[in-house]
Amino acid sequence: MTTRCLICNSSVVLSKDAAIAIARLIGTLDGFLHGIQQSATKPQTVAPDVRCERPLEHAFNLMIDGIAGAASSWPDIDDFIRDIRRHQFMEFDCLCLRCGAKYDEKPLS
Repeated sequence: MTTRCLICNSSVVLSKDAAIAIARLIGTLDGFLHGIQQSATKPQTVAPDVRCERPLEHAFNLMIDGIAGAASSWPDIDDFIRDIRRHQFMEFDCLCLRCGAKYDEKPLS
């Protein structure tokens, strides 16, 4: 069932839980990509003519660095989520992206 805005009847309503999930996903992906970029740009400690990594091993190492980058970005993501709760939603559960109305979802009786 689609939640409709109480003011303008729009179906473009974002719940607080959905906003938090989106922020966490985007923040985690950003940290993952930064971890991979840092891994790819760090200086090589081995002579360039010596190939010590197979392609699969290199991909696995990039993934590990990406996961480490994602994990290190979690405190920043939590700060951002706290700001979303405080400034975008305040004490309400829903935000209409069309008219900006904030309200709590009323359970049907």
